[in-house]
Amino acid sequence: MNEQVNFERYCNETKSWLTDIAEIMRVPERTDWALTVLKAVLHTLRDRTPLEEVFHLSAQLPVMIRGIYLEAYKPTGKPIKMKSEEFMHQIKKRMGPAVEVPPVEALRAVLTVMYEKTSVGEMDDIRGTMPKDIQKLWDNLAPAAEEF
Repeated sequence: MNEQVNFERYCNETKSWLTDIAEIMRVPERTDWALTVLKAVLHTLRDRTPLEEVFHLSAQLPVMIRGIYLEAYKPTGKPIKMKSEEFMHQIKKRMGPAVEVPPVEALRAVLTVMYEKTSVGEMDDIRGTMPKDIQKLWDNLAPAAEEF
C-alpha cells in the first residue's frame, strides 16, 4: 500500500487548536503563547492523571497534539499527587515568564478546547481522577457538559 501521509491535515488540526486557545485567552495573534500554554496544561494534566486515563485521552487527540501530550512522559511515579495550588504552580512554571497570561486563564482556554474537540465523557473521567479541590477549580473553569 502506498498511501501518502496527510501532513497538511495534521498541521491544520493543530493550528485550529492553537487558534482557538489564543482566541479564548483574548490574544488571537499569539498562537506561540497558545502552543506554550497547551503544552504546559497538557503536561500538568498528564502528570496528575492515572496512566490508563492518560492513554485513553491520548487516543482522542490529533496526532501532533498527542505528540505534545506524550513528549518526555515517564509513567513511573505517576500520577503525581498535588492539590490545586501546586497544580496551578506547575502550569505557571511550565509556561515560563514569556507568556503573559495568568495560569487560570491558560487552564480555562485549554479545558474549553479539549471539551469541544474530544469526548466530554473522557474529559469528565479525567476530572474524576483529580482531588476535590482541583475538581472544584475545574468546574469553575470548564464549560458545562450540557453545552456540548
